[in-house]
Amino acid sequence: MDLEWERENPRDNVIAGTVGAFLGSLIGVACIVIFNKLGYVSAVSGVVMAVCAIKGYALLGGKLTKRGAVISGLFILVMTYVATKLCFALAVMEVATEEVSFFLIYQSIGLFLEDSELRRIFLGELALQYLFTLVGGIPTLISSLRKPVKRPEGPAEPDEQPPIQGEFYALQKDWMRPLRLSVFVPLLVIMAISVGGFIATAFIQETRWMTAIVLGGFISGVFLLCWSIPTLQLCNAFHILFVRAGGKLWRVDLQRFCSVQNWWSQSSSKQAAIKWDVLCEISCLLDGEAPSYGTGALTELKDLQVEKEDNWSWTCFYESENGKRKKLRISKGYPDFCPVSGMERSQGPTPARWIFVPLSFAVTAALIAGIWVLDMPLVGPVWNRPQTSDSTPEGNTQPEVKSIPTRVPEKITEYEMSEVWFRVDSGFKYSRRTFLDGNTGTLYRAYVQYGVDASDAWNTLSQHISEYRISPLYDRFDAVYLDQDPLTPLNETSRYNIVSVYLTDGQAFHTAAVLSDDGTLFTMEAEQDASDRSEDVLANLMFTLESVRFEGPAVTEENYQSQIHVSEVRDCTYMATAYLKTDLFGHDAFVDLYVPYSDSPIYSAGGQAIRAEAHGLRVYATIVPGENAKAVVDARQQELAATGQTYEDGVDDEMYREDLDAACKLTVYEENGQKRQAVLYADSKWEGYYLLREITGLPELVDEEYPAALKELEGIIGLTMPVLEELGG
Repeated sequence: MDLEWERENPRDNVIAGTVGAFLGSLIGVACIVIFNKLGYVSAVSGVVMAVCAIKGYALLGGKLTKRGAVISGLFILVMTYVATKLCFALAVMEVATEEVSFFLIYQSIGLFLEDSELRRIFLGELALQYLFTLVGGIPTLISSLRKPVKRPEGPAEPDEQPPIQGEFYALQKDWMRPLRLSVFVPLLVIMAISVGGFIATAFIQETRWMTAIVLGGFISGVFLLCWSIPTLQLCNAFHILFVRAGGKLWRVDLQRFCSVQNWWSQSSSKQAAIKWDVLCEISCLLDGEAPSYGTGALTELKDLQVEKEDNWSWTCFYESENGKRKKLRISKGYPDFCPVSGMERSQGPTPARWIFVPLSFAVTAALIAGIWVLDMPLVGPVWNRPQTSDSTPEGNTQPEVKSIPTRVPEKITEYEMSEVWFRVDSGFKYSRRTFLDGNTGTLYRAYVQYGVDASDAWNTLSQHISEYRISPLYDRFDAVYLDQDPLTPLNETSRYNIVSVYLTDGQAFHTAAVLSDDGTLFTMEAEQDASDRSEDVLANLMFTLESVRFEGPAVTEENYQSQIHVSEVRDCTYMATAYLKTDLFGHDAFVDLYVPYSDSPIYSAGGQAIRAEAHGLRVYATIVPGENAKAVVDARQQELAATGQTYEDGVDDEMYREDLDAACKLTVYEENGQKRQAVLYADSKWEGYYLLREITGLPELVDEEYPAALKELEGIIGLTMPVLEELGG
C-alpha cells in the first residue's frame, strides 16, 4: 500500500525546487528591469516572473506540489518587490545631474519614499507588477496543480491480450541522478556565492564587491541555467516512453497521449491500461487507420539514424510524416534500450557531467572579476575620489591628506558637551548646542555619539552627500581625506575627517568629526548661505577638532546599562550621566542624558528608555521623533490619558518656546493609589528628534536631600518647576 501511495503521490525535491524557483525569479527580475528600461510597466514581464519561478521549481524539483507553489509564491512576491526597487533606483540614476552610485541610491530608497509623490509612483508600479504576476501566476498554478483527468481503462479483461505485442522502455529516475546532481550542485553553489557574498559585503559595507558578486552570480546563474536546460530536459523526461512494436520504434508523449506527466507516478494497473491503449493505437496505425490522438502523442521514428553518441545521450535524426528530417535527443537513462540495432544498450546509470562545476566557477569568477574591474568607484570615501589619467597613485603611495590651516581666535571659550571638551571662538553666539558666526553667516551645530566605529563615523560625515547628491542643486563634494578607511589620524588617540558639500545656489554644508579610540564621536556641522568664505569655516572647524578632549567612558552594547555615574564635569552630587540606545543618526549609537543617580536604573524599549529615582525624585526619559516639542509633549500626555488615571482638571496649560523648540506641561495622575504630579518636558536635541523627560515627585519617598537633587536637575535642563519644589518644603 505504501508503494502504491508513493506512486500516486510522488514527492518533490524541495531544495532543488527552491533553487529552481530562485533562478527562475532572477529571469523574471531581469525581464522586469529590461521592460522598465524601455519605458513602461509590461504585463509580459509580470507573467514571465510568475511562470519562470513556478516552472523553475517544477523543472528542478521534479514536480510542483502545494508546498512548491507556496515557495514559488514567496519568491514571486519578494523578487517582484526587489525588481521594482531596482527599476526605481535606475530611474533615479537617469535623472541625477551627477554621477551617482546605484547602490547608494538603492540603499536610500526609503528616504525617497518619504516624499508622498514618489511614494505614490513607487506603490503604483509595485501594484501593477503584482497584478501582472497574478495574471501569469494563477493560471500556471492551476494548470500545474490540476490532477490529470483519469481515462477509463477500457473494457479489457485481465486475460485479454492487445492486438500486437510490444516492448516498453521508461526513463529510470535513479539512472539520471548523477547527471541531475552535476547540474544542481553548480547552481546551488552559485546561489550560495551570490547570497553569501551579498550578506558578507553588506555587513562590511564593501559596495563595490557587492555589485560584482551579485551581478556576476546572477549572470552566471542565468547562463548556466540556460545552458543546462537541454540536460535537465533529458533528466526529467519521465513522460516519454519508447516502444518497439510491429517491427518499428515509436515515441510516446504521455502528456499528450493521456495527460500523464510521470510514468512512475502511476499505479501498476494504470500503467497496464496505458500500455494496452498504446499498443491498440499502434495496431490501428499499422493497419492504415487515422490516428485517434493529437499530433505528437504517438510518433513513429522512421528511418532513425544516430548521428552522435556520448556518455549521456544519443543524438538522432528521423523522418517525419511530411518527409522532413527531424532531430531527436534520447537519454541513456532507459534501461536495456538502444535506438538502432547493432549499438550498445544502456547498462547502468549515466555518469555525472562534472564539466558544469569548473565551468560555473570559471564563468562566475570571470564575471565577478570583470564587473569589479569595470565598476567605477562611486561610493564611500575611496569611491568618491576624482580619477584622472595623470592622478593615478603609484604603488605604495599613501592617500593624500589635505592641509587645512587652523585659525586660532583672539579669544577662546571652552565648552563641555556630553563629557567632551572643545574650544570655539568666543565671538560666536552660543545657544543650545549651536554657535553663530556673525562674520561669515555660518551656523555651527555640535553633538556627541557613543559606541560607534569608523563606518558609523562615515555615515555621519556623508549625510549631506546622501541628502543632496540627487538634488538638481548639487554641485560637488570634497573631503580632507579620501580612502578606503574614512578617517585619518588626528593624534595618538583619535582620527578625523571633514566632508564638504557644495550646492549651485552658493550654499555649503561642512561636517567635521573626530572619533576616539574608545568609540566616542564628536561632530560639528557648519551651514553656510554663501560658500565664498569656506576656507575660513574649514579653518574654524579644524581649530575645534584639534582642541577636542574626551573624558567620558567607553560605551558599548555590552556595558551601556552599567555606565551610569555621577557627573564630575558638571560638579554634580545627585545627578548622574546615563546612556540611551538610539538609531536617530541612521545607525546604532548611544547618547547621554542626566537622571538621578541610582544603583539600579530601569531600562525599557530595548534600551531606548530609562527610569531612575532617588530621594523622592523620579525621571523617565526617552528619545522620540516629532514635529516639534509641543507635539511630543502632547503625545505623551495622550498616552497617560489613555490609561484613564489622569486628572483632567489637574492638567495645566503648557508652555512652548518656539525659538528654543522646547515645551513643558504639568500633569496630575494616579499611581497605585497615590496622587502624582509630573512635569512633561521635551526639548530638541537633534533635527526632528527630542529628548522627552517625565519628571515626577514621590511624596512618600521625599527626604532631606530632595531639594538639592531637584535644584541640580533644574540647573542642568534649565527649567524651574515650582510644583515639584513645593514637595520639599
